[in-house]
Amino acid sequence: MKRGLGQGFSLMELAGCMAILAILLALAVPSYRQYLQRARMEEARAALMENGHFMQRWYQLRGVYHQEGPLSWPPLPVLETGAFVIGFSSAGPSSDNIDQASFIIEARAKTGSGLEEWLLKLDQDGNIRQCRQEDGVENCRL
Repeated sequence: MKRGLGQGFSLMELAGCMAILAILLALAVPSYRQYLQRARMEEARAALMENGHFMQRWYQLRGVYHQEGPLSWPPLPVLETGAFVIGFSSAGPSSDNIDQASFIIEARAKTGSGLEEWLLKLDQDGNIRQCRQEDGVENCRL
């Protein structure tokens, strides 16, 4: 069909293009969300590792993971990422932590991040466990 100047697309042609765009968008959005979730989890892992290295340096200099004087944890260098809040799993060192020379640093998902069911835990040996809350039960894997 020949078109002269001033003629546009028919309604059927525009509807067809819109349908194709909708299908492409429906395929792309879930992949993009998964990509963002993986990127946010990796950012939290990197922050946990940085904090873990800080704790190992602290231990090498002082021989303990806690601060002297009033028993407390040292201040961590990284306290949050875009989607996670990072801190120790306990408010302060306990006799178990001191006797066993251990710690656990957690990265908890911020509200509204889309990752609320996830929790990352780093121990003194450098192991990162990825945990998921399901029906009140915490399931973790390395």
